[in-house]
Amino acid sequence: MPLGETKRVGVVVYRGARGQKINAWRKRSPLNPYWLDWSHLRQSVERLAPHASGVLLDVGVSERPYGELFEPHVTRYVGLEYPPSILDKQPDLWNILDRAKRSVDVFGDGNELPFLSGSFDTVMCTEVLEHLPQPDRVLAEMSRVLRPGGKMLATVPFSQPLHELPSDYYRFTPSSLEYLVRGVGLVPETIEPRGNFASAQGAMLSQFFLRALGAKKRQSDGSVILSRWRSTLLLPFLAMIQVFFHWASKVSNDTTVCQGYSVVARKPHAASEVSAGSETAAAS
Repeated sequence: MPLGETKRVGVVVYRGARGQKINAWRKRSPLNPYWLDWSHLRQSVERLAPHASGVLLDVGVSERPYGELFEPHVTRYVGLEYPPSILDKQPDLWNILDRAKRSVDVFGDGNELPFLSGSFDTVMCTEVLEHLPQPDRVLAEMSRVLRPGGKMLATVPFSQPLHELPSDYYRFTPSSLEYLVRGVGLVPETIEPRGNFASAQGAMLSQFFLRALGAKKRQSDGSVILSRWRSTLLLPFLAMIQVFFHWASKVSNDTTVCQGYSVVARKPHAASEVSAGSETAAAS
Protein backbone atom coordinates (compact mmCIF):
# COMPACT_ATOMS: atom_id res chain seq x y z
CA MET A 1 0.00 0.00 0.00
CA PRO A 2 1.54 3.36 -1.01
CA LEU A 3 2.32 5.68 1.86
CA GLY A 4 -0.49 8.09 2.52
CA GLU A 5 -3.07 6.11 0.54
CA THR A 6 -5.28 5.51 3.56
CA LYS A 7 -5.56 7.89 6.45
CA ARG A 8 -5.07 6.19 9.81
CA VAL A 9 -8.11 6.24 12.02
CA GLY A 10 -8.67 5.13 15.58
CA VAL A 11 -9.38 1.41 15.86
CA VAL A 12 -10.18 1.23 19.58
CA VAL A 13 -13.87 1.59 20.29
CA TYR A 14 -14.95 2.62 23.78
CA ARG A 15 -18.39 1.40 24.79
CA GLY A 16 -20.71 2.15 27.66
CA ALA A 17 -21.50 -0.40 30.37
CA ARG A 18 -24.34 -2.00 28.38
CA GLY A 19 -22.24 -2.09 25.22
CA GLN A 20 -19.40 -3.75 27.11
CA LYS A 21 -21.72 -6.49 28.39
CA ILE A 22 -23.13 -7.15 24.93
CA ASN A 23 -19.66 -7.18 23.40
CA ALA A 24 -18.37 -9.55 26.11
CA TRP A 25 -21.18 -12.01 25.31
CA ARG A 26 -20.59 -11.72 21.57
CA LYS A 27 -16.84 -12.35 21.94
CA ARG A 28 -17.51 -15.58 23.83
CA SER A 29 -19.80 -17.03 21.15
CA PRO A 30 -19.10 -18.42 17.65
CA LEU A 31 -21.05 -15.43 16.32
CA ASN A 32 -17.78 -13.56 16.85
CA PRO A 33 -15.86 -14.09 13.56
CA TYR A 34 -12.66 -14.18 15.64
CA TRP A 35 -14.04 -16.59 18.25
CA LEU A 36 -11.54 -19.39 17.54
CA ASP A 37 -8.64 -16.97 17.92
CA TRP A 38 -10.11 -15.25 20.96
CA SER A 39 -11.06 -18.43 22.81
CA HIS A 40 -7.72 -20.17 22.33
CA LEU A 41 -5.80 -17.07 23.36
CA ARG A 42 -8.01 -16.71 26.42
CA GLN A 43 -7.39 -20.35 27.37
CA SER A 44 -3.64 -19.89 26.99
CA VAL A 45 -3.65 -16.85 29.25
CA GLU A 46 -5.85 -18.66 31.81
CA ARG A 47 -3.20 -21.41 31.99
CA LEU A 48 -0.49 -18.80 32.52
CA ALA A 49 -2.28 -17.03 35.38
CA PRO A 50 -1.45 -19.58 38.16
CA HIS A 51 2.26 -19.04 37.43
CA ALA A 52 1.97 -15.40 38.50
CA SER A 53 2.74 -14.23 42.02
CA GLY A 54 3.69 -11.14 44.03
CA VAL A 55 3.95 -7.86 42.15
CA LEU A 56 3.17 -8.25 38.45
CA LEU A 57 4.11 -5.97 35.54
CA ASP A 58 2.04 -6.23 32.35
CA VAL A 59 4.11 -4.80 29.48
CA GLY A 60 1.72 -3.58 26.79
CA VAL A 61 -1.39 -3.70 28.96
CA SER A 62 -3.67 -2.02 26.37
CA GLU A 63 -7.23 -2.27 27.71
CA ARG A 64 -6.18 -4.66 30.54
CA PRO A 65 -8.17 -7.58 29.12
CA TYR A 66 -6.76 -10.19 31.52
CA GLY A 67 -6.66 -8.24 34.75
CA GLU A 68 -9.37 -10.32 36.41
CA LEU A 69 -7.48 -13.56 35.63
CA PHE A 70 -4.25 -12.47 37.31
CA GLU A 71 -5.40 -10.29 40.19
CA PRO A 72 -6.36 -13.30 42.41
CA HIS A 73 -2.78 -14.60 42.09
CA VAL A 74 -0.81 -11.38 42.67
CA THR A 75 -0.54 -8.73 45.34
CA ARG A 76 -0.35 -5.87 42.84
CA TYR A 77 -1.01 -5.56 39.10
CA VAL A 78 0.93 -2.82 37.28
CA GLY A 79 -0.05 -2.09 33.67
CA LEU A 80 2.47 -0.35 31.39
CA GLU A 81 1.70 1.00 27.93
CA TYR A 82 3.77 2.75 25.29
CA PRO A 83 2.14 6.15 24.54
CA PRO A 84 2.73 6.10 20.74
CA SER A 85 1.10 2.66 20.60
CA ILE A 86 -2.04 3.95 22.29
CA LEU A 87 -2.07 7.04 20.09
CA ASP A 88 -1.73 4.82 17.02
CA LYS A 89 -4.87 2.88 18.00
CA GLN A 90 -6.77 5.88 19.30
CA PRO A 91 -5.57 9.29 18.05
CA ASP A 92 -7.96 11.03 20.46
CA LEU A 93 -6.20 9.52 23.48
CA TRP A 94 -6.02 12.77 25.40
CA ASN A 95 -9.79 13.16 25.13
CA ILE A 96 -10.35 9.77 26.77
CA LEU A 97 -7.37 9.82 29.13
CA ASP A 98 -9.60 9.32 32.19
CA ARG A 99 -10.77 5.99 30.74
CA ALA A 100 -7.26 5.00 29.65
CA LYS A 101 -6.02 5.50 33.21
CA ARG A 102 -8.36 2.73 34.37
CA SER A 103 -6.18 0.30 32.38
CA VAL A 104 -2.75 1.92 32.30
CA ASP A 105 -0.81 2.62 35.50
CA VAL A 106 2.45 3.74 33.89
CA PHE A 107 3.26 5.13 30.45
CA GLY A 108 6.73 4.07 29.36
CA ASP A 109 8.97 2.42 26.78
CA GLY A 110 9.59 -1.33 26.96
CA ASN A 111 13.10 -0.75 25.60
CA GLU A 112 13.92 1.15 28.81
CA LEU A 113 11.47 0.10 31.50
CA PRO A 114 11.14 2.85 34.13
CA PHE A 115 11.69 0.50 37.07
CA LEU A 116 14.61 -0.60 39.24
CA SER A 117 16.19 -3.99 38.63
CA GLY A 118 14.49 -6.80 40.52
CA SER A 119 11.29 -4.81 41.11
CA PHE A 120 8.79 -7.51 40.07
CA ASP A 121 7.96 -11.09 40.91
CA THR A 122 6.18 -11.61 37.57
CA VAL A 123 6.49 -9.85 34.22
CA MET A 124 4.10 -10.64 31.40
CA CYS A 125 3.35 -9.57 27.85
CA THR A 126 0.53 -10.94 25.72
CA GLU A 127 0.63 -10.60 21.91
CA VAL A 128 3.22 -7.81 22.14
CA LEU A 129 6.59 -9.21 21.02
CA GLU A 130 5.58 -9.47 17.35
CA HIS A 131 5.09 -5.70 17.28
CA LEU A 132 8.63 -4.88 18.44
CA PRO A 133 11.51 -4.33 16.01
CA GLN A 134 13.91 -5.64 18.67
CA PRO A 135 12.00 -8.10 20.87
CA ASP A 136 15.23 -9.32 22.44
CA ARG A 137 15.88 -5.84 23.79
CA VAL A 138 12.49 -5.67 25.49
CA LEU A 139 12.88 -9.22 26.81
CA ALA A 140 16.23 -8.19 28.29
CA GLU A 141 14.51 -5.32 30.08
CA MET A 142 11.79 -7.64 31.34
CA SER A 143 14.49 -9.97 32.64
CA ARG A 144 16.29 -7.07 34.32
CA VAL A 145 13.26 -5.95 36.33
CA LEU A 146 12.49 -9.53 37.43
CA ARG A 147 13.78 -10.66 40.79
CA PRO A 148 15.76 -13.96 40.88
CA GLY A 149 13.24 -16.80 40.91
CA GLY A 150 10.60 -14.61 39.27
CA LYS A 151 8.58 -15.66 36.21
CA MET A 152 8.28 -14.18 32.73
CA LEU A 153 4.98 -15.03 31.01
CA ALA A 154 4.25 -14.34 27.35
CA THR A 155 2.02 -15.22 24.42
CA VAL A 156 3.00 -14.75 20.78
CA PRO A 157 1.30 -15.49 17.43
CA PHE A 158 2.35 -18.02 14.82
CA SER A 159 -0.49 -18.21 12.28
CA GLN A 160 -2.06 -14.76 12.16
CA PRO A 161 -2.88 -12.17 9.48
CA LEU A 162 -0.92 -8.96 9.46
CA HIS A 163 -2.32 -6.58 12.07
CA GLU A 164 -1.57 -3.28 13.78
CA LEU A 165 0.47 -2.23 10.77
CA PRO A 166 3.06 -0.94 10.23
CA SER A 167 4.29 -2.36 13.56
CA ASP A 168 3.96 -6.07 12.79
CA TYR A 169 7.44 -7.58 12.50
CA TYR A 170 7.58 -11.25 13.52
CA ARG A 171 5.98 -14.65 13.92
CA PHE A 172 7.63 -17.08 16.35
CA THR A 173 8.50 -20.77 16.56
CA PRO A 174 9.38 -22.76 19.71
CA SER A 175 13.06 -22.75 18.73
CA SER A 176 13.14 -18.98 18.25
CA LEU A 177 11.39 -18.45 21.57
CA GLU A 178 13.84 -20.65 23.46
CA TYR A 179 16.74 -18.86 21.77
CA LEU A 180 15.38 -15.42 22.70
CA VAL A 181 14.52 -16.39 26.27
CA ARG A 182 17.88 -18.00 27.02
CA GLY A 183 19.63 -15.09 25.34
CA VAL A 184 18.36 -12.70 28.04
CA GLY A 185 19.33 -14.96 30.93
CA LEU A 186 16.02 -16.72 31.53
CA VAL A 187 15.34 -20.45 31.77
CA PRO A 188 12.32 -21.61 29.73
CA GLU A 189 10.04 -23.89 31.72
CA THR A 190 7.27 -24.43 29.17
CA ILE A 191 6.64 -23.41 25.56
CA GLU A 192 3.16 -24.58 24.62
CA PRO A 193 1.27 -24.31 21.32
CA ARG A 194 -1.98 -22.38 21.22
CA GLY A 195 -4.49 -24.50 19.34
CA ASN A 196 -3.41 -26.81 16.52
CA PHE A 197 -3.58 -27.28 12.75
CA ALA A 198 -7.38 -27.59 12.74
CA SER A 199 -8.15 -24.56 14.91
CA ALA A 200 -5.59 -22.44 13.02
CA GLN A 201 -7.17 -23.31 9.67
CA GLY A 202 -10.67 -22.66 10.98
CA ALA A 203 -9.67 -19.27 12.35
CA MET A 204 -8.00 -18.26 9.09
CA LEU A 205 -10.92 -19.51 6.98
CA SER A 206 -13.41 -17.53 9.06
CA GLN A 207 -11.32 -14.40 8.69
CA PHE A 208 -10.87 -14.99 4.94
CA PHE A 209 -14.62 -15.06 4.32
CA LEU A 210 -15.17 -12.08 6.60
CA ARG A 211 -12.56 -9.98 4.79
CA ALA A 212 -13.48 -11.21 1.29
CA LEU A 213 -17.26 -10.99 1.56
CA GLY A 214 -18.12 -8.95 4.63
CA ALA A 215 -15.72 -6.02 4.45
CA LYS A 216 -16.25 -2.74 2.64
CA LYS A 217 -12.91 -1.07 3.39
CA ARG A 218 -9.45 -1.96 4.61
CA GLN A 219 -7.89 0.31 7.23
CA SER A 220 -4.26 1.33 7.29
CA ASP A 221 -3.54 -0.91 10.30
CA GLY A 222 -4.60 -4.04 8.38
CA SER A 223 -8.05 -4.36 9.94
CA VAL A 224 -11.25 -3.93 7.93
CA ILE A 225 -14.41 -1.88 8.23
CA LEU A 226 -17.32 -4.27 7.84
CA SER A 227 -20.43 -3.85 5.77
CA ARG A 228 -23.18 -3.97 8.37
CA TRP A 229 -25.65 -6.01 6.34
CA ARG A 230 -23.20 -8.32 4.54
CA SER A 231 -21.21 -9.11 7.69
CA THR A 232 -24.42 -9.76 9.64
CA LEU A 233 -25.66 -12.19 6.98
CA LEU A 234 -22.28 -13.96 7.09
CA LEU A 235 -22.23 -14.51 10.85
CA PRO A 236 -24.19 -17.82 10.92
CA PHE A 237 -21.95 -19.23 8.18
CA LEU A 238 -18.80 -18.14 9.99
CA ALA A 239 -20.15 -19.59 13.23
CA MET A 240 -20.67 -22.98 11.52
CA ILE A 241 -17.10 -22.91 10.15
CA GLN A 242 -15.65 -22.13 13.54
CA VAL A 243 -17.74 -24.73 15.40
CA PHE A 244 -16.74 -27.42 12.86
CA PHE A 245 -13.03 -26.66 13.18
CA HIS A 246 -13.36 -26.34 16.96
CA TRP A 247 -14.54 -29.94 17.15
CA ALA A 248 -11.99 -31.01 14.53
CA SER A 249 -9.27 -29.58 16.78
CA LYS A 250 -10.44 -31.87 19.58
CA VAL A 251 -9.44 -34.95 17.57
CA SER A 252 -6.27 -33.48 16.06
CA ASN A 253 -2.83 -33.59 17.65
CA ASP A 254 -0.95 -31.91 14.80
CA THR A 255 0.65 -28.72 16.11
CA THR A 256 3.07 -28.12 13.23
CA VAL A 257 0.71 -25.24 12.49
CA CYS A 258 -0.98 -23.53 15.41
CA GLN A 259 -2.34 -20.12 16.30
CA GLY A 260 0.53 -19.18 18.59
CA TYR A 261 2.57 -20.10 21.64
CA SER A 262 2.66 -19.35 25.34
CA VAL A 263 5.89 -19.19 27.32
CA VAL A 264 6.77 -19.56 30.98
CA ALA A 265 10.37 -18.72 31.82
CA ARG A 266 12.15 -18.30 35.16
CA LYS A 267 14.93 -15.97 36.18
CA PRO A 268 17.56 -18.20 37.81
CA HIS A 269 19.37 -17.42 41.03
CA ALA A 270 22.71 -18.19 39.34
CA ALA A 271 23.93 -17.51 35.81
CA SER A 272 25.38 -21.03 35.64
CA GLU A 273 21.84 -22.43 35.48
CA VAL A 274 21.23 -20.66 32.16
CA SER A 275 24.54 -21.75 30.62
CA ALA A 276 23.96 -25.35 31.73
CA GLY A 277 20.54 -25.32 30.10
CA SER A 278 21.96 -23.85 26.90
CA GLU A 279 24.67 -26.55 26.75
CA THR A 280 22.05 -29.28 27.26
CA ALA A 281 19.88 -27.86 24.48
CA ALA A 282 22.87 -27.61 22.13
CA ALA A 283 23.93 -31.19 22.88
CA SER A 284 20.44 -32.53 22.20
